[in-house]
Amino acid sequence: MKPLCALIFVLIYSLPVAYSQSMQRSTVGNSGSSHQVISNGKTYFVSQSIGQASVNGTSIKKGHAILQGFQQPPFFSVDQRYVDGDLKATIFPNPFQQSVFISFKELIENDVSIIIHDISGRFILKETFSASQLISLPLSNTSDGEYILNIITGNMHLTSILIKQ
Repeated sequence: MKPLCALIFVLIYSLPVAYSQSMQRSTVGNSGSSHQVISNGKTYFVSQSIGQASVNGTSIKKGHAILQGFQQPPFFSVDQRYVDGDLKATIFPNPFQQSVFISFKELIENDVSIIIHDISGRFILKETFSASQLISLPLSNTSDGEYILNIITGNMHLTSILIKQ
């Protein structure tokens, strides 16, 4: 009787596990901070986030980067000390399929830096163009979805959402 009960117990609890889907663990932090700490002549970067149960760290030596812990998507910001005003431009077509054109409404005298991230913050593209009133940006190699476009020229900045269909 005991072997039969043991067999039934094993079958009842092992079959759902054998035919179940796999589960992935995911942690999302919703707040946090980073600080630079200097101790004994060495510089350390300490990062923390709420809802993240691990330390973060990046070590770069000889061109290789080592990341430790759960990594949040890279967030980007523009240093406001260098941004005097908003850049005025028309971005078309949007949604796009192959390329995006950027037509500036004011005279562009400096190089134009274009930085694109996907909607989750992952880096997609960084390119610098010579000063021009119209820039053609080929994006045929990107997947369908939403992207964050940052345009910086001189002391002007523009952020826009791009949609690829």
